[in-house]
Amino acid sequence: MSLSISKIEKYNIYVTQLFNLILTLNPEEQRYLLKNIEKLLLAEKRRSARKICRIPVTYFYNKQTYKDFIINISRDGCFIETRKPHVVGKKILLDIQLDSDDKPARFKGEVANANRFGVGIEFEEISSNLMKKLGKFLFKVI
Repeated sequence: MSLSISKIEKYNIYVTQLFNLILTLNPEEQRYLLKNIEKLLLAEKRRSARKICRIPVTYFYNKQTYKDFIINISRDGCFIETRKPHVVGKKILLDIQLDSDDKPARFKGEVANANRFGVGIEFEEISSNLMKKLGKFLFKVI
């Protein structure tokens, strides 16, 4: 992946400024900064715990229909295992089969992250009935 010249120049300005600031710190302050940056980068950003699963999902994204698998799910979102490209911020509509005898539950969401393993979805506008159904699924003992 190549970066444009303007992005490289902008990045170099920030790196230079950060480097100069770090050099003004004493060794103890540098250790403190490093420790806190590591905590910030490794902090869990999810609001609720995920349940590991393998649920077939049909979803509508970018005017196309796809079929893949959800590999983890929570009250706030899910992660779909896929190699198809997705754009962060795009809206998505998912049909998820949470119960064997029910029709699929329809969730509206937004692409929150995308990588080579799949796409993270943040749910939007969940009705109370849908939230109850999702809650039953999440807390069901296997």
